[in-house]
Amino acid sequence: MAHSRSTPFVLGLAALALAGCGSSWNPFRASEPPPACPRAVVVNDLSRLTEFRPGPGRDLSDVVFSAAIERVDATCEYDRRRKVTMQTVVNLVVERGPADRSRQAQVTYFVAVADAANQILARETFTTPVKFDGNVTRMQASDEIEQVIQLGGGTGAGYKIFVGFPLTEEQLSHNRQR
Repeated sequence: MAHSRSTPFVLGLAALALAGCGSSWNPFRASEPPPACPRAVVVNDLSRLTEFRPGPGRDLSDVVFSAAIERVDATCEYDRRRKVTMQTVVNLVVERGPADRSRQAQVTYFVAVADAANQILARETFTTPVKFDGNVTRMQASDEIEQVIQLGGGTGAGYKIFVGFPLTEEQLSHNRQR
């Protein structure tokens, strides 16, 4: 299952790019390699999501679905106008739990841009629908996001891209206990 989205993620004085720079043209100096892209970071405590059915139960039989961010793949390209265009793919693994009755899940995750001091400059959430057909209990899903970032000067090398699930306090505690 693959979804494609085009999302403008424009920052006035910030840069964004993800690991694996795929620049074919270098606007900085023709004799030098293209500038490095910022690296993508899956936030460890926010990399798993367990959705329980309503009520007090929190054992395996109460799980509606669980999801994990398997990896983030990205390329970037710099252009003449000091912009970086990002192609980011967020890869998820989603498992149907015993408490699921709808055979589908809505998995929400975020992508945030941070500067060299880890200050969040922009954050956006995305929701990926997952449908479990037949006897399927495990699905892979991926979203492709295009981001265009205006650089205020320099490169995006000091920036980071954080990816994770927006968890409740209870979900975060569950992850930390694992």
